Amino acid sequence: MEALITRLRPLARLLPSGLNDTLRGVVRDWQLRRAVERIAALPPGQLPTRQMLEELRAGWGNLGYAARPEYLQELMNRAVNTPGPILECGSGVSTLLLGLLAGRRGVETWTLEHMPEWHARVSGALERTGIPNVHNCLAPIRDRDGYAWYTPPVESMPRAFQLVICDGPPGTTPGGRYGLWPVLGERLAPNAVILLDDAERPGEEEVLQRWTKEASMRVDMRRVSGGAYAVITRG
Repeated sequence: MEALITRLRPLARLLPSGLNDTLRGVVRDWQLRRAVERIAALPPGQLPTRQMLEELRAGWGNLGYAARPEYLQELMNRAVNTPGPILECGSGVSTLLLGLLAGRRGVETWTLEHMPEWHARVSGALERTGIPNVHNCLAPIRDRDGYAWYTPPVESMPRAFQLVICDGPPGTTPGGRYGLWPVLGERLAPNAVILLDDAERPGEEEVLQRWTKEASMRVDMRRVSGGAYAVITRG
């Protein structure tokens, strides 16, 4: 299959745009499957290499977005070690990684995504590649008391999330990512860890101030090239 894909790539430039897009989709789907298979074959607890991550990202096709390497490393380290369920705010290639690194150990990930098209894309990728123990929930954003946030299926969700990957909703949402605490704070374990990306942005700084004022949280800011992320421990 790899040899066939290599031969087809030069032909893509000669095809009409519609067929070209179809061929690119076939190539990306094959790349994604191969990357998932390679990561899934790793022994439990072993992290994927940089090359494996690049292959996964190429297969996913979202080359315009690249998570900070330090943040992605933190996410993977937590995913292979967390003892309990994971909450993810916003979906993407990180959803696939959480399923591959935590789901294979029997640890569930519950992902909240408000965009129907993106939710369908992530759900399709999870199904095609057989990544286990990921509940990708379509959760529209709605206005609340002074902020807006997802509408999670609370009654179906675990009672005590151990790890939260907080990369949504978008920064343009009223209140930004603040809604995590008032909506699902009671579902976070006493020692839960929250990874907050883009912590250098004014909106995220305000969220951190509000969270620490309303709850007992320890914030560890990690300054990295191009910005910062926060590791927040409840209690």
